[in-house]
Amino acid sequence: MQIDVKARARYAVNRLKRFSPTRIWALARKIGGEHHKWTLPVFVDMLWWAAFHDTAFIDYYEADFASLTPKERKTFMTSLIQHHIAVSVNDAEVAELFADKRRFLRRFAPYVHREWIDLEEVGAAELQAFCERNPIIIAKVPISREGHGVFRHDTTGVTDWEAYHAELVGNGQLLVEQPIVQHPYLAEYCAGTVNTTRVTTYFDGTTVHRLVMVQKFGRGSVSDQFSWGGFFTMLDDDGHSVGRGHSGKNDTFYAVHPDSGRSIIDYQVPLWDQVEALTDKIGREVPEVPYVGWDIAVTADGPELIEGNWIPGLYESRVLATGIRTGTRPRHEAVMTW
Repeated sequence: MQIDVKARARYAVNRLKRFSPTRIWALARKIGGEHHKWTLPVFVDMLWWAAFHDTAFIDYYEADFASLTPKERKTFMTSLIQHHIAVSVNDAEVAELFADKRRFLRRFAPYVHREWIDLEEVGAAELQAFCERNPIIIAKVPISREGHGVFRHDTTGVTDWEAYHAELVGNGQLLVEQPIVQHPYLAEYCAGTVNTTRVTTYFDGTTVHRLVMVQKFGRGSVSDQFSWGGFFTMLDDDGHSVGRGHSGKNDTFYAVHPDSGRSIIDYQVPLWDQVEALTDKIGREVPEVPYVGWDIAVTADGPELIEGNWIPGLYESRVLATGIRTGTRPRHEAVMTW
């Protein structure tokens, strides 16, 4: 696995521009406290792995590198490596259809069962009719990531639909969707958030390989992303949790969901065989973009495709949370070249 010289140079320049010894020292002290190590050796080790092993400081923290051997660390993906893979194997021009959620919904219409409208194409009357069918709506900024630009609105009190249409458009919330009703088992964990499954796949032209499987959990907000207080657990090849959940951003781990008390350790994705079948189909749809992180909501009627991310997002296990000391890099290397 090699990162080209230009990518390394850009990474080094960006790191130098943002380098703050005080901030990195504070992070090293935090890591040392969590892993029972002296701060100075951790600080030096972080710098070494950033300079020579494509490891951002936050990657070092989130993957618990302080408790891993060099050999174990090299089994983990890092932000730079994953980004390099995405831009190397995916056609960036074709991948634009993944960036705009409206284009994505049109392209993957056979796998999308919820109702939706584009406010650049419909007026106030159509919005009113939509909201009469769906009083609670999910409004999205079409080009947005990581849960930003997603809003839940109760429209039962709206009387001036022209003004409401103008308000949504003015706020950039051009995509309006029918809320997804998740599987009852998932609702037991958190009913107020659609708890989604992230499956990262790679299509080699013949086979769709599932490389990373993650279950995300919300805390009652409109999104289960970290920016909304969500967390995740890694999944095995059978769709079962591998251990405690975590957000990756701190040392809070979840053996049970903090609100419902449902076990994270015992979690099993419902209808996992149908999720596998769906990812096998959608992973073949755009061969020019073979490496994608798919967000899927499981409903009582089967899996519902939410979106695809052509830069899939970094998800790895934490040894402090699960005891697992290997990452997903070997799974990538077994099926991909770049």
